[in-house]
Amino acid sequence: MDERKLERYKRTLMDLREQILQTINDKDKKKSYSELSGEHPLSFHLADQGADYNEYEKSYLLASMEGSVLQQIDDAVARIEEGSYGECVICGAEIHPKRLEAVPYARLCISCKEKEEKGLLV
Repeated sequence: MDERKLERYKRTLMDLREQILQTINDKDKKKSYSELSGEHPLSFHLADQGADYNEYEKSYLLASMEGSVLQQIDDAVARIEEGSYGECVICGAEIHPKRLEAVPYARLCISCKEKEEKGLLV
């Protein structure tokens, strides 16, 4: 892959990384009902506590998924720097450019990804 394309992919990955970090930062600024109302935690309705807990669980799950994507982005940037970006980490085949456009941090070619999803790769 030529240097110009690699630089474009790296810029795309870094922009995506920044968007995810901004999303995480914005979520950290959200406050629960009890924090917004200034009430004692035991003085508001049990349903409000349930809603706060539900939001906490969703936030935790999303942060976990976002953390995974951040790791994949960092790994893709490392592959750019070492010269192996765009190659499947399993079979070494070239990852199709359309796949890289859709998922710039892809580490597997379509064939290996299908095998992974079917549980055929360990």
